[in-house]
Amino acid sequence: MGMQNLLSKLNVIQDIFSKLGYDPIELPIIAVVGFQSAGKSSVLETLVGRSCLPRGSGLVTRCPLIIQLHHVPSSKNVYDHEEWRNEWVKFSHAPNSTFYDDEEIQKEIEAETDRLAGKNQNIISTPITMKVYSPNVVNLTLVDLPGLTKVAVGDQPENIEEQVEELIMDYITPSSTIILAVVAANTDMATSECLKLAKRVDPTGERTIAVVTKIDLMDRGTNAADILSGMIIPVKLGIIGVMNRSQYDLNQKTSVKEMRRKERQFFEEHYRAIADRAGAEYLATRLEELLSNHISRCLPHVQNKLREEIKICAKILKEYGDSLPDKKSALISVVNDFSKQFKDLCDKGPAHLSLELVGGAKLRDILHVKLETALTMAAPCKSYTTDEVLIAMRQSNVLESPFLVTQLSFEKLMIPLIEAMQGPTVASVEAVQDELMKMCQLCIPTQAQRYPRLKQAIIEAVDQTLEKWVEKAKIMVEEFVASECSHIMYHRIPSDEDDIHHEHFNEGGTMRLKLERENKKVENEGRAGMDSQLELLNMSSEDEKQIDTIGRMIDHYHRLVARTLQDCSAKAVVKFLMKKVRDSLPLSLFTDLEGDLDRLFEENADVERKRRETREKKDALTDALRVIVDLED
Repeated sequence: MGMQNLLSKLNVIQDIFSKLGYDPIELPIIAVVGFQSAGKSSVLETLVGRSCLPRGSGLVTRCPLIIQLHHVPSSKNVYDHEEWRNEWVKFSHAPNSTFYDDEEIQKEIEAETDRLAGKNQNIISTPITMKVYSPNVVNLTLVDLPGLTKVAVGDQPENIEEQVEELIMDYITPSSTIILAVVAANTDMATSECLKLAKRVDPTGERTIAVVTKIDLMDRGTNAADILSGMIIPVKLGIIGVMNRSQYDLNQKTSVKEMRRKERQFFEEHYRAIADRAGAEYLATRLEELLSNHISRCLPHVQNKLREEIKICAKILKEYGDSLPDKKSALISVVNDFSKQFKDLCDKGPAHLSLELVGGAKLRDILHVKLETALTMAAPCKSYTTDEVLIAMRQSNVLESPFLVTQLSFEKLMIPLIEAMQGPTVASVEAVQDELMKMCQLCIPTQAQRYPRLKQAIIEAVDQTLEKWVEKAKIMVEEFVASECSHIMYHRIPSDEDDIHHEHFNEGGTMRLKLERENKKVENEGRAGMDSQLELLNMSSEDEKQIDTIGRMIDHYHRLVARTLQDCSAKAVVKFLMKKVRDSLPLSLFTDLEGDLDRLFEENADVERKRRETREKKDALTDALRVIVDLED
C-alpha cells in the first residue's frame, strides 16, 4: 500500500475514533538518538518535510523536542489574511499562536529552549511539544533528543554524559518506540554510543534502524559501502545512508525537495549498488513499512473492539425501536402483544423457571391453597367457652323439647363462625386483584416500554377494568357467605364412631365468677335475680353430653361450609374476575386508548436523540471496520 493510501485510510479510522471519543490506534514514537552535531535534526526535517529546526555547533538540542504530526484534510487556512496555506504549526506552551514560517518556528524553539534550560549549555528533561498540521503527514510522534556528549561545557554539570543517557533511555525504553540511531559516517561506527544504548533496550534489534549521515563529507578515497552493507555492525532493520544539507545549502535556503533530488543524484553516482536503499525517501519508506506492520498487529484487536461496539449499538437500537409512521397500527400491535402475554401468563405461567410463583400458578395458590388454609385451619370451638354454649342451649329450650340438641342453639353458635369466613374470602379476591396487576406490569411489551404515557395508560386501563370485575366478585363471594348463614342445614349428629377430631370449647367459669362477685355487692332484694342467672350456669351430666355433641357438630359443619365456600369462591373468581378481565382486555384496552394516540406515543425527550446518536455511532463504527478490513486486505 502506498504512503498516501495508508495515510488516507489510517486517518479515516483515527478521525472516526476521535469523533466517537475513543483512544486512537497507538502508533509508534520515533526517537532520534545520536551524538551532538551528528545530523539528527536534519534527519528529522526530512521526515517532517520542513526546514524549521535550530542549527549550529555544539549542543543545539538541549531538551526533548516532541514533534506531533497531525494529518488534516486538504483545506485552505488564512495566513496574514492574504496568502493561503495547508500546513501550520502550534506549540503547547503557546496555544493561542499559530506559526507558518520556518524561520519563525525555529526562533520559537530556540526561545523556549533558552527559557527552559538557560542560555548556556545546560540540558533539561522538560520537553517542548510542537504540533505539525499537514495533509502530507500521518498521525505520528517524533522526538529529537539532546545529543550524546562526553565533556561538560558552560554551566553543564560534570555528570552531563550520565544525564543525557538517562534522558535518552526514558524515551527509547518503551517497546512501542522506534529508535533511529544516527551515526556520522566519518566516525567509528563500531564504537557508536547510540547503537550501544539502542542494543541495551532492544537486544534483538526489532525496533532499531541505523541512519548514517555526512556520507558526502568522508575523506577522499574512503566510502561508507562497508558501513551501509552491515559489514561493520549489522542492524536487523537496516542501515540507511542520508545526505544532510551543508552550510552552503542552508545559506542558499535549499528546499527539502531540492535536497532530496541532490541526494538521489549523489547515491546514484557514488553508491549505485545500494542507491535504491539509501536516502531520506527510502528512510521514510522504511518507516512506513514499520508503521504498516505495527498497524497490522493492532488491527485484530481493533476489529474485535469495533464489532463488539457495533453489537452493543444494534442492541440499543433494537430496544429503542424505529420511529412510528402509523400509530394506530402500533397500538393494535401493542394491545395484541400485551393481551397474548397476559393470557399466556394466566393459562401457562411464566416462560422461564422461577423460584417465585407468578401468573396462573400464583392465582391457584391464592384460591386453592391459602384460602383453603385460612378457612379450614380455624378452630371454631375455640371461639366459645362452655358457659357461652350452655347459655345458648338454655335460651334455645322452647316448649317443644329437642331430641338431643336444638337447631336454634346450633344456629346461634354457627352463624357468627360462618360470617367470620367472609374476611378471608374477600381478602382472596383482593389478593387475586393484586396479582393480576403485577402480571399487567410483567406483560407490557418491549415496544411500549419506550413510551411512558402509553405504559401508564395501559396500567390505568387494566386497573379500571379490574375494579369493575373485582367489585362484582366481592359481592358474589359475600352472597355465598350470606347464603350459608341464611340456611343452616345439618342432616345428622356425628357419633363417636365418626372420625371427627374437634377442639373442645374453652373452659367456662369466667362468667360464673363475675356473677358471684357482683352478687356480693348487691342488696338482698337484688340477689334473687343474680341467683337465677347463676342457676342457668349449673351444668348437669346431660348438659356436658350436649355440649360435647354441639362441639362435634360445629367442628364438622364448619369444615363443610369452609370447603364449600372455598370451592365456590375460587370458581367464581376464576370465572367472573380472571377470565372476564383476560378475555375483555383486547377490546377494552384498544377502546380506552385509541382516542389519544399522539400523546400516548410521545417518546421520552431523550429517546429520539439517543436513537439518532446511536445510529450515527453505529454507522461510523461500520465505516471504520470497513476501512480496517480494506487495510488488512
